Amino acid sequence: MAQKKETAVVYSQEELAPGIFSMWIVTDIADEARPGQFISVYSQDGSRLLPRPISICEADPDEGRLRIVYRIAGKGTDEFSKYVSGDPIDIMGPLGNGFPLKGKQPLLMGGGIGVPPMVQLGAALKAQGCTGVQTVAGYRDELFLTEELSASGDFYIATEDGSAGTKGNVMDAVREHGIEADVIYACGP
Repeated sequence: MAQKKETAVVYSQEELAPGIFSMWIVTDIADEARPGQFISVYSQDGSRLLPRPISICEADPDEGRLRIVYRIAGKGTDEFSKYVSGDPIDIMGPLGNGFPLKGKQPLLMGGGIGVPPMVQLGAALKAQGCTGVQTVAGYRDELFLTEELSASGDFYIATEDGSAGTKGNVMDAVREHGIEADVIYACGP
């Protein structure tokens, strides 16, 4: 897969939780994106030269779109949060090797902004016939992407404050539920 820099177009954007945004982008690279890859997103402000690496949450090659879910962490991601449908957005990708798709009873673990790449990974594993996908998502207190993550199999939540699921982190949830796996995929913030 060759990486490609292009000016894509924002299809839609919504705030999923305070400071966490979901953006669909119309792009030529949607059919090349694999689970676990990311794109570099460039700011339109010339004072910020370095792009922001953001994991691909979902790819829809039939519609030619990618979905990224990101947290506002500085001026660059704050700029992105203000984009609306039809705005141009400079991106490069897909980047990274992605995940190898294997296992009959895989465990997908991620916390915070490491949760989004598990959406496409879980869907890809399920599409290749894996019926034992187990996902554990860790959150501070805000939940997002729960519906998408539960669509691929068993889904467990851990929250730092105990407001949903297991109180603690993803490893606390794994222990509490006695989860066993033949392959472990981990996504961090």
